Amino acid sequence: MNIIPVESKQIAYVQYDDQSSSMIVHYHTGYKASYSNVNQDDYLMIVSSTNRYDSLMRLTETRYIEGSAPEK
Repeated sequence: MNIIPVESKQIAYVQYDDQSSSMIVHYHTGYKASYSNVNQDDYLMIVSSTNRYDSLMRLTETRYIEGSAPEK
């Protein structure tokens, strides 16, 4: 499991599981958006980007997300 911080007012960090090829975007509010079938190369593009937020948005803008509300 890999975790990278994202410098954003909305997003805290991104978590990637290379075993299941899934990515979870963790928001500061506690909301989590899950993405399945994420290629490791796409995730590594975010890791190496000078602007991780923009790279993440480009990757996720066309994908279906399964969100979950913050746990109370």
